[in-house]
Amino acid sequence: MTSQPPTIVSVAEYDGEEAIRVRATQLGTGYSASAARRVVADWVTFLAAGSSPIRRLELTSRTPARLFEALAGQQQLESLSVKWGDYSDLSPLGGMSHLHDLSLRGASRVTTVEPLAVLPELRSLAIEGFREIEHPSPIGRLTTLTRLELGGSWTTPRNAHLPSIGFLRELRVLTDLLLHTVVVDDKDYSPLMDLPRLERVRVMAVDGMDPSIEDLTASLPWDG
Repeated sequence: MTSQPPTIVSVAEYDGEEAIRVRATQLGTGYSASAARRVVADWVTFLAAGSSPIRRLELTSRTPARLFEALAGQQQLESLSVKWGDYSDLSPLGGMSHLHDLSLRGASRVTTVEPLAVLPELRSLAIEGFREIEHPSPIGRLTTLTRLELGGSWTTPRNAHLPSIGFLRELRVLTDLLLHTVVVDDKDYSPLMDLPRLERVRVMAVDGMDPSIEDLTASLPWDG
């Protein structure tokens, strides 16, 4: 059983581990405003400075845009998880050629995924909490993906929107697919039927969807 990575607050606590969880914000009353700002500033400096021993990184509290931008210095990362934040530009991730697993939660300001299309080894991608991705087709260039999760917010009754899911037809090795609280605007869900290796799939029922939710659940390895 894999042990949980240590959770740390300040750069001073980092001791060269390959896997860490960082809680750089939302520190509570134990930190003055100036001390809390210093924690974020120190992480921005550390991450932006260039490669470190870190291979697996989880940002477990609100991630401000400046902290997300600093991730561009960590091109050696193999796994990255962001709990939530006000980041919108995903280009800091574009140089992470070793990235296998990427989870972007609370991604309410993300509208484009083009910077992710150049990640050659990405196997698992989750983007949750967005409102609309205007051009999702770059995801179709991530042909190594085996797991994909796209969705709006789990905690509010706000659906996410995708204009189309035609890009899914390019993901020939995809085994797990979750489209939760997602409306496909063109109502064409037939690309789901063209994924030869699906083992688990779930999408939200939408009025007018074609094929119908009944046809999809009868024909696919439905999960839940």
